[in-house]
Amino acid sequence: MGFRTLLEYEVGDFAAGETYLERLLEAMRLSSPGPTMEYLVPAIAIPLVNRNTGVGERSEAARSAAEDALSSGYVLPLGAQVARVGLALLAVERRDVEAATQQFSALQSTRGNMVMTTINGERVLGLLSHTMGNLDQAVAHFVDAQAFCRKAGFRPELAWTCCDYADTLKERDAEGDRAKAIALLDESLAISSELGMRPLMERVLSRREILKA
Repeated sequence: MGFRTLLEYEVGDFAAGETYLERLLEAMRLSSPGPTMEYLVPAIAIPLVNRNTGVGERSEAARSAAEDALSSGYVLPLGAQVARVGLALLAVERRDVEAATQQFSALQSTRGNMVMTTINGERVLGLLSHTMGNLDQAVAHFVDAQAFCRKAGFRPELAWTCCDYADTLKERDAEGDRAKAIALLDESLAISSELGMRPLMERVLSRREILKA
């Protein structure tokens, strides 16, 4: 259900995504709090859904699920990593520098990995670095995320990485950053258009208009 939820939101079928997300949340409500899949999947899926919709309606449910998992005395390292990525994405969503700094320190183990096959650890660290205001550090993480996704053939994740990388370059605005950001957005648009990732396509187009104005 978690993967189907993300798939429906990635292609812009929010109604179908909502149906699967409600089933996920119902499974969580029927389970005992802890580092189980019923809690870990919503903890990471909801913030990823929010990045597609631009709305954080269920952010509190994700935070609660992640914290319930982490507060357990028997959470495994992978479970802790998933929960912390969920909290990291919520910190980015809220632009919470303190929370971003905390999760950045805790998530160094995600470097060079995909977390639950849903998001690249280097992209998470790049988003956190951007939120913390360390734009050069963010760029370095996005470069590594790009290289990882190209080598592995993870095209949806590459498309998102290119878009997030472009956001950082736009804000840094050093020499050559604007042209590089436009090229990244062009690549993200090409991939997302081919794969039918409508919400990302709309996100990229809005950013291209601003940069090319």
